[in-house]
Amino acid sequence: MKTGYLTLETHPEHLDLVRVIVKDKLPNTQEASHGSQIRYIARFNDIDAGQMHLHNMLHNNLVDLDNHIYRIDLNQAIAAVEADDLNHARVWIDPSLGENDRSVIDTQTAKFKLRHKKWNRFWLIVGAAFVIYFFIMTLFGQI
Repeated sequence: MKTGYLTLETHPEHLDLVRVIVKDKLPNTQEASHGSQIRYIARFNDIDAGQMHLHNMLHNNLVDLDNHIYRIDLNQAIAAVEADDLNHARVWIDPSLGENDRSVIDTQTAKFKLRHKKWNRFWLIVGAAFVIYFFIMTLFGQI
């Protein structure tokens, strides 16, 4: 496991695109490449898993795999990071995001967490069904 920082960047000319960047050290919020702006930073204890989980959440919105660019609203991208079950912490969020944006982030985060909970429950039920099936098969000597 490697600790790192996951940053979300936007560019003023492409507001519907979010770029995900992973860094080993805390990035300076004033330093971004090619006119883009850092809008959010989170610290993950396992940055590789954090990046993978975020990609799994946003894969339907992928635009450019090599540059980690997704066509998604910034608020939804932040909510996807915030909803992750991995051990992580918000380090910085762009102060220009207003109360309405933060409310949208909180609402979307709750929706993502509920979706995670439902999927976890589904797979728990599937696993329990297979355990019961194998137990019954063992009792009747079929395995």
